[in-house]
Amino acid sequence: MQWTRAELKEKAKFSVRSFYWPSVLAAFILALIGGNVGGRNHRDAEVSYTGNDIADALGGIVGGPWMFFFGLAMITVFVMLIAGLVLSIFVFHPLEVGCKKYFLDASDGNSWLGNLGYGFKNGYINIVSSMFLMSLFIFLWGLLLVIPGIYKAYEYRMIPYLLAEDPNLSFSEAKRLSSEMMYGEKWGAFVLDLSFILWLFLSSITWGLVGIFWVNPYIQYTDVELYKVVRTKVPGPYYAGNNEW
Repeated sequence: MQWTRAELKEKAKFSVRSFYWPSVLAAFILALIGGNVGGRNHRDAEVSYTGNDIADALGGIVGGPWMFFFGLAMITVFVMLIAGLVLSIFVFHPLEVGCKKYFLDASDGNSWLGNLGYGFKNGYINIVSSMFLMSLFIFLWGLLLVIPGIYKAYEYRMIPYLLAEDPNLSFSEAKRLSSEMMYGEKWGAFVLDLSFILWLFLSSITWGLVGIFWVNPYIQYTDVELYKVVRTKVPGPYYAGNNEW
């Protein structure tokens, strides 16, 4: 089924206007947990040190009174990283699926904020494991080079929506279905994402206010409309031409 950016965006605007405040809240939650737009990692400026420089620096730390505080700081950072990872796996991922469920149902006229907790009440363990594996696969591909990571992120893009519709769907099946749905659609989806760049710039210069109150829900509904189009490519029980699975 062919689609155009204009068609998806027009439908998205209608959904935002129809359920404005609940959509703003759901999109804001997604933005907080990082579920709406993939984060970008920025490398620090590279600095070259000689072996003697490093030895001198370590010697100063070890020999000084700051060693205890340095070790305590490292332990604190490590604990915070572990806590953040646990929170992301067991809380943020199911919450992301719940947000996707909200936007998916709202786009069909059923705006119920109770869907935000959907991932905690339906197939929780499966959602946790599937979303973790999705993130892990994308991360591992990203270790090779940036491009493979981006490619896989687009290939697995529909997994959260698939889990929102069937929380007991296995990761392997969700990955296969998402890959089939996004076959031949990755470039179009990439260009669709780029089409929001001016909106995102406007959001950045307004301290995120435009993003909170318009751009974020607008993007979420547009992504939902893309999902509703590409899922019709999958035959069998997951064919959704009539929006029934």
